[in-house]
Amino acid sequence: MNEMVSTRNITDQAQAVQTQSATHTWYLNAYQLHGNLWLSWQTTAPFRAQQGQIMVYSSQFFPSNPQDNVKTWQWDNISSNGWDTGLPWGSGWYCAWNAQRSPNGPYTYVVQLVTK
Repeated sequence: MNEMVSTRNITDQAQAVQTQSATHTWYLNAYQLHGNLWLSWQTTAPFRAQQGQIMVYSSQFFPSNPQDNVKTWQWDNISSNGWDTGLPWGSGWYCAWNAQRSPNGPYTYVVQLVTK
């Protein structure tokens, strides 16, 4: 007979339990260069966000689905030190760094930015 031990029982019986946490930050920067909207990004994380994308939206809001209303986008492993979006600089550009939820789930916002 195979007897399964529940997680609760294991936790109740465990001794010298240790927990560690870490915090990482993702940065998204928007700036004007040669009249265009440029974006750059970086993170303190020692890993890349899963299927990370940098987005600029055609709408004046962040859509509930981060994959909708996209004007232009770039994978986050390309040109992180500066990406010319090809769009004119100005206020009201809705920009975001998105990543897939694990495992291979829908996209979610990591960082959101609106140009001023």
